[in-house]
Amino acid sequence: MRSKLRLLIISILCFTTLYGQYNISVTINGLQDKEIFLAYYFGDKNYVVDTLRLDKKGRGIFTGSNHLDEGIYLIVLPSRNYFDIIIDEDQHFALETDTSSDIRTMVRKLKIEGSEANSEFREYQVFMFDKTKEAHLLKVTSGDKTVSEKRRKKAKSDLEKVNKEILDKQNEIISLGSNKLLSQMIKAFGDPEVPAYGTTFNGRQVDSLFQYNYYKDNYFENVDFSDKRLLKTPVYHTRLVRFFDQVVSPNPDSVISASKRLLNMTEGCAEMFQYTLQFVFNKFSQSKIMGHDKVTVYLADNYYLNGKATWADEEYISKLKDRVDKMRPNVIGADAPRLDKAQTPDGMFYPLHLLNSKIIALVFWEPECGHCKKEIPQMVEIFNKYHQKGFHVYAFYTQSNLTEWKTSISKLGMENFVNVYDPFNFTSFRDTYDVYSTPTLYLLDEDFKILAKRISLESLEEFLEDRLK
Repeated sequence: MRSKLRLLIISILCFTTLYGQYNISVTINGLQDKEIFLAYYFGDKNYVVDTLRLDKKGRGIFTGSNHLDEGIYLIVLPSRNYFDIIIDEDQHFALETDTSSDIRTMVRKLKIEGSEANSEFREYQVFMFDKTKEAHLLKVTSGDKTVSEKRRKKAKSDLEKVNKEILDKQNEIISLGSNKLLSQMIKAFGDPEVPAYGTTFNGRQVDSLFQYNYYKDNYFENVDFSDKRLLKTPVYHTRLVRFFDQVVSPNPDSVISASKRLLNMTEGCAEMFQYTLQFVFNKFSQSKIMGHDKVTVYLADNYYLNGKATWADEEYISKLKDRVDKMRPNVIGADAPRLDKAQTPDGMFYPLHLLNSKIIALVFWEPECGHCKKEIPQMVEIFNKYHQKGFHVYAFYTQSNLTEWKTSISKLGMENFVNVYDPFNFTSFRDTYDVYSTPTLYLLDEDFKILAKRISLESLEEFLEDRLK
């Protein structure tokens, strides 16, 4: 009995070694003795997982000892043309197609054996190729003023029928395979059904603002956040990009609110939570839109620095903390850090908060800075134009050479600014105002709230023109 058991185990091991945990036979007619790649989607990037050299008949087998993560994969040809396939639990199947410069042609000619998921996927792709082409032509005709009105109306009517056919097909796939990856992908792409304008919803009259908020709050209702397979498809990343680029207002508070709500939805799946947090954090920490540093600080404080980002190592967390500690005091809307020990050229303290102006420009500068030499004289012109309307400049010299400073004040025409410096670093201005380059410009209101930071002089003048009418 034991000998038979050992024989069975050895047979299983040999079978696994021979065929692998994944075994994908590929035939590309017209492509001989060339290397092709098996890659997968992750976010907006593709990663190669296996390489295969086809024989003289264009045949070969992708095989490996580890089970592939489920998702959408690509067969990439030497020409960089590719076609998509589904990798699900069944990872032993065969594919055959022809080389072509047109992805649609490769998919149409694709023959599949041993994979129901890929047969369904191919059928759906061909269906969508045909229907989207048909819809495009009808849309063009319906808007073409050179054709008759009757023809335009018919094109519009036919377009509605085509769109309904697409929707019906998608609903059919979803209803027949709720756990299949193709079903989950199609479902995740779907937008929420928004109540019609002018109707009532839960006792509230539906207007355009209600419709927008309903759409935004329910944007991800069709995404199964427990299904980590979606991360290895283009679907979830595409939804994220569209949400933050086109749906959510770029206002920092709106972004923070939407991010918190979204991250709460993902917490049941560690992989979805990690991907979502990293996406949002990277997007807004690299944003060029003023004020998005507030989003960075919020995400750091509430997810990375409190231990929720369990994948982040100590070195990364330490560097992030140092960076965020310098950003936190000077985000848009915060009270400007005090500069009580800043001194004038004659050695007198002149705190920032002594100024009494509607708008204050706080600029950190130094004489040898090339941009400062160009921009400070322009700021003098702006000061002269708007000073009588309630604008002042608090110019903070970042070095300690008193002679150089005094000479530069006179040379650049800065005598009417409030000129200060801190030779003994009493104010810690580099940390509290995150001064890592010069010039660094902040705009403050009369209550010393930070209105803007690191803006151009063109934007400064536009701002003053608007606020000091």
